[in-house]
Amino acid sequence: MDQDFTSNIKKLQEGLEKIDSRGGTALYDAIVASASHLEKNGKLDKRVILVVTDGEDNASRESLEQAIRRLDVDNGPTVYAIGLLGDEHQKRARRALQAMAERTGGEAFFPKDLREVDSITKEVAHDIRNQYTIGYKPDLGKNGGGYRTVHVEAKAPGHGKLQVRTRTGYYAGTERASSQ
Repeated sequence: MDQDFTSNIKKLQEGLEKIDSRGGTALYDAIVASASHLEKNGKLDKRVILVVTDGEDNASRESLEQAIRRLDVDNGPTVYAIGLLGDEHQKRARRALQAMAERTGGEAFFPKDLREVDSITKEVAHDIRNQYTIGYKPDLGKNGGGYRTVHVEAKAPGHGKLQVRTRTGYYAGTERASSQ
C-alpha cells in the first residue's frame, strides 16, 4: 500500500510516483487485497475498485475464479476496469477483466490509446454517482446455499429503456467467501 484513503491530491500524486511497474502482475491478488482493505477501512457502504492495468495476471496466487468468488460477497465492491492491453495475451486479459467487472456489477473498458482514459474515468465517476442500490436478503429455505443468478429489469413510463447493471448472481448461505 503506497497511500491509504485520502482526498489530498499531493499525497495521491506521491503515492502514484512510488509505483514500480517492472516484473510480474499479481492483478487478482491486488484486487482481493484492495477489496479486503475496503471492507475493513471503508467508511461508505458503496464500495468501488477502479483497476487500470496494462496486461494480464501472471503472478497471483489466486486464480481468476477464486478472486471473483472473494469479491462476490455481501456488500462486496463493484469493479470497474480499464485495460490498456498490448497485443500479446490480449484475449485472455480482456476476458478476465470483463468477467470480474460483470460479476461485480461494474464495467470493463478497453481504450485504443491513453488519450481515452480521462473520458473513461469521468464516465465511471458519473456512473458511480448516479446509481441506486437495491438490496435483497434471500430466504434459504429447503434449497440452502449455493450460487444464485440475478436478473433485474427497470421500467418507467415515458423513459424508454432504462439501463440496469447488477451482479450476475450471489452465493446464498455463505457468510464470507474470503474465509473459505
